[in-house]
Amino acid sequence: MKECPNCHAEMGADVSFCTNCGTDLRQVAVSEEKPAPAAPEPKAAPVQEAEVKAEGQADSQASGQAENVLSTYWQWLLHAWKKPAEAVVAEKWYGLTTLILEDLFFILAVIAGMNKLASSLETSYPFLSSIITESNFSSIITELESSFSSYVMISVVLGQVVVLAINYFAMKRFAKSEFDFLGYLNRYAHLSAYSLILNVLFWLFALTGSLGLQEIVLNMTAVVGFLALIYVLLEEKAEKIDQMQFALVISIIVLIVVMIVVKMFFKEFASEIASVTNQQVNSLLGQ
Repeated sequence: MKECPNCHAEMGADVSFCTNCGTDLRQVAVSEEKPAPAAPEPKAAPVQEAEVKAEGQADSQASGQAENVLSTYWQWLLHAWKKPAEAVVAEKWYGLTTLILEDLFFILAVIAGMNKLASSLETSYPFLSSIITESNFSSIITELESSFSSYVMISVVLGQVVVLAINYFAMKRFAKSEFDFLGYLNRYAHLSAYSLILNVLFWLFALTGSLGLQEIVLNMTAVVGFLALIYVLLEEKAEKIDQMQFALVISIIVLIVVMIVVKMFFKEFASEIASVTNQQVNSLLGQ
């Protein structure tokens, strides 16, 4: 490059006269071309900041997925309450989750009912305090509550598993059902979805001590569950046996199993009451 000594304009190395002012540039020394300044490199984000952003995005995505899953499950429940008999595609865990929720509210209702009953015994029979010390009486009530709650949980879960297993086995054996077990639970839970509402009501009535309403709701829950069992059976086309006979035989078997489970429950609970009572009587006789 050449720089004009008169007007300081920059000219090419082969230019003899300044094109701006006409000055003779033949004696002007050629200077080296200055390289253009390099563009500044973008600053890299600190590693820690990048990790924090990535974790935040992952948490946000996980939260969004969880909300979407809950929303989809809620929509399935709403559909079950509006049109229980209408089959609908569902995730495999929907039915099992619904049945677990039903059992959970039922068990909570029983525990709340036992607490109400215990409080009622302590206030309604004050003369017991003259026979049994207050601390012993409270320990008896607590022990009976614990035993009753344990028996209820075992009986509910065991009875439900046995009944559903019998129903499913009958469908696979006599009707050649295409359902797998989780698919069968989805269908049954969809048909008996009202049981979830009824068990929530059962729990609320247990908290308030409304025995009459509890009995009504409990009977309605049993009817809904039984109708769901029958409906699932009638949906499947039985082979080598009449459809109505098939549903009737399985219903009888289910009722027998339920009666056995209930009888075992009350027998064990009565035995526990007798054991606790005998211990207290022997203790009093010893004193």
